[in-house]
Amino acid sequence: MNAAARLVNQGILSKNFITSLLLTRAQMTLVILVVALLVSALGIIYTTQETRRLHATLQHNFIDRDRMHVQWGQLLLERGVWTMQARIQHIAEEQLGMMVPDHKSVVIIRE
Repeated sequence: MNAAARLVNQGILSKNFITSLLLTRAQMTLVILVVALLVSALGIIYTTQETRRLHATLQHNFIDRDRMHVQWGQLLLERGVWTMQARIQHIAEEQLGMMVPDHKSVVIIRE
């Protein structure tokens, strides 16, 4: 006889020994539940971390929005200053040598 047959005859590789190595149905259910619990816990950890990261990004975006809103207001004020009638008239008189004509030199043309 070969060695495997002798081991079966001696009971070392008998059917009871092989089934004792395998997990029972209750043990398999328990292993599956433990694995599912671990996967669920890791999913919660990942989701919580992702939520925190996204919330931090949202807060940074709110800060950027507020900063840009202030800058927009400043730019509107600056545009108002640059387009003031008195400033334009001063530049026209000083730099371009223009002057406001008197009433006698204004000619109105009617059709």
